[in-house]
Amino acid sequence: MAVRRLVDLPDDIIFHVFAHLDTARDLGSLALSSRRLYHLVTNEAWSIFVRRRFPSLAVSGPATRGAWRELAESLTWQSRCWDKRALRFQAILPARAPQAPRVASHGDASMVVVDAHHDPATKQELVVWGRGPHLAGRHRKRRGKGVASAISWHKKNGEELGFAKNHGDVVSVKVIGLGDRRAVVCGRFNGHLSVLSAEPDTFGDAIATLRPASSQSPSGSSAFAGDSIMSLDVVETSHQRLLAATTHSELNIYDVSDGNNISSTAVLAHDAARGLNGSLSRRSGKLCNARWLGNGETLALAFIGGKASLQYLSLTPSGWTWHAAAKNERLVSEFGIKENAFISPRSVEPIRALSSAGGHGGLVLSGWRDGTIRLQDLRTPSPFDTVYQDNVDPRFTAETLMAYGTERFVAGADDSLTIQVFDLRWSKRPYHYSAALPCLDRAPFPKPYQPFMEPPASSPAKRRGRCDHVRGLPCTFHGLSRSLYCRPNAKFFAGSRRTVHSLGVWSLARGSDISPSFYVGSMTAVIEVALEETPRSWPGTGTAIGGAFTAVDPNFGFDDWRASAPAGSGYRTCQLGHSMMETGDGYMFKGNEQAIRLPPLTYYEGARDLEVPEPMERLGKHHRLDFGYQQVRDFMARDWLAYS
Repeated sequence: MAVRRLVDLPDDIIFHVFAHLDTARDLGSLALSSRRLYHLVTNEAWSIFVRRRFPSLAVSGPATRGAWRELAESLTWQSRCWDKRALRFQAILPARAPQAPRVASHGDASMVVVDAHHDPATKQELVVWGRGPHLAGRHRKRRGKGVASAISWHKKNGEELGFAKNHGDVVSVKVIGLGDRRAVVCGRFNGHLSVLSAEPDTFGDAIATLRPASSQSPSGSSAFAGDSIMSLDVVETSHQRLLAATTHSELNIYDVSDGNNISSTAVLAHDAARGLNGSLSRRSGKLCNARWLGNGETLALAFIGGKASLQYLSLTPSGWTWHAAAKNERLVSEFGIKENAFISPRSVEPIRALSSAGGHGGLVLSGWRDGTIRLQDLRTPSPFDTVYQDNVDPRFTAETLMAYGTERFVAGADDSLTIQVFDLRWSKRPYHYSAALPCLDRAPFPKPYQPFMEPPASSPAKRRGRCDHVRGLPCTFHGLSRSLYCRPNAKFFAGSRRTVHSLGVWSLARGSDISPSFYVGSMTAVIEVALEETPRSWPGTGTAIGGAFTAVDPNFGFDDWRASAPAGSGYRTCQLGHSMMETGDGYMFKGNEQAIRLPPLTYYEGARDLEVPEPMERLGKHHRLDFGYQQVRDFMARDWLAYS
């Protein structure tokens, strides 16, 4: 029987081949081998690759088939930046008046709340933040590689918005879609919601005012701080858009589907003091957060001061029903967690789970005051339930969390401008950027810091210099680079007190799962955190705008993201120096509080000439970290030949 060529096989079999390719480079090379494969790759394979390698990210189908290739290119680039810790920080601060002190005083400092929206189709980004009674925003549109972005800044004072000026009236913000327009919902100190336009030409214009069911006064002048909005979240389904707003005492759900006629009356109002059984109870605690899960049929709730810190509402044929979160006794016995710990009010974060892994929209991350970050299924004990913790500083408390599917999540500290990147540690990660690197008979270097995890078995005598794909045997580098041991979590320390005064990370926001930037709300400042590779030399290869080198996302990044805010915008930008510390595996251990050797703190040094011998310099791509963190000693150490 004659051996058939790949190009002669039926389409469905070739699609199976596409689904098993590890890298976008392999797919692109295959497309160049024949005209038929080129058309199959262009029309079908890139979408297969994206959905196969990044299944847990919320990715909407591009309008054109050619855009799938851009999406694959950007997602693989972003994955490499995350793994190599290529994060950069820039502060957006209020403009200083002449003769003004450098840092705002404690009396007039307010915590910043921030939200963002990113549209991959139009390559536009909107970020909105509130500080005190004021509201500000920035629109940005990418106009091509090497071309300056179209940027507009907007600011509305509290007096213009009709907000109270005696305290921080804007306590929460949420960007929502109203047809083809964008709006921002401002949660206010008095418990009311102001829906305002977020479009560049009408920024801040009033659209609607929503009041809670138990509004005490038509004027909205509540006498109690307990009436303040605690959280906002929106879910969009095929037939409606629902907004959930919480105060300490009640939950209100509004239908904001019709942007031209938003009803000020909540479609569902629940008194949080009535507890799980519907009767008044002092032990129910104070409601502090509500987040939508799945397609809007479940709402996760967080309480402080009650017996059940995590609860949820579920939609049934008879209506909404209230439940306590399921308890997983395995977590108590395996990790020794404390059931009487307090939850961090703003830390509830839904996880978009893999459908193939049995995820059904009930997975939630939450930070706790005992230093743990818990992943659990609210409805039933699940094998995916686990507990994370900083292995170096077990008292690190996550004030707020932000998850990227089952890839990773970001935790913001409660006491400083510190963020920590955690790998969710699911064993079968669909994509590894290292698969595109050349084979090597050495382990990834430098040797990672892991205080509790044992290194994988390897020795110089058993090193393999090339992958044997027929036998399924990877080379030493590719085999070890996929292991959890070589991917420790990392903590970033940004800025200084002279530049940004911070009492912790108050909020985290990203425009979408495929946005190459996210935002941190802290005291007095918004911090933009962008994925950006450091060139190995200056100016290196990349895009230069105004003489500044950048190496950002090739399709969704903004080459001029470091640009200064224009005069008159009311804001200024400031680049923040930062350092990074690897913090270990990230799982909680019962002996996590024992004394351990403090890992080194690596300062980001940027692009410079690194005096590395020529034979070793060629291995720079195999370094685990971005070039800005690389040191000469990393290339000279011998422990990266094989871990022991």
